Amino acid sequence: MARRRRRRDVVRDLAKQRAMLLYSLAVESVREGKIERARSYVELGMRILMKARVRKPAYYRRWVCENCYAPLVPGLTATVRVKGTRGYILITRRCLLCGWISRTAASRGEDSGKATGGGNTPP
Repeated sequence: MARRRRRRDVVRDLAKQRAMLLYSLAVESVREGKIERARSYVELGMRILMKARVRKPAYYRRWVCENCYAPLVPGLTATVRVKGTRGYILITRRCLLCGWISRTAASRGEDSGKATGGGNTPP
């Protein structure tokens, strides 16, 4: 039983590594202007994660369009707006290719991850 668990952990770790590599290749493809290639890289990475039954990493959840699977690169394929309302901050990302909008709330605390980047930036 322990042997099977270790093998599953190795497979999941490999899936995460390959998905990260494919995401970075997708971002490079977007910067070169090859959007369709970037979409295929993202779709392949998502299929690998699903096959290994791994939860999508934060950069796949936040920086990939759920409608057209294009990687969201601020200024190229996405616009990012930050709006401070009440006790929290609203981060809005809009895909420039299909118009999909994602809204995420973040805390307004003084130590809300400014030194570490807060985890909202893609790798």
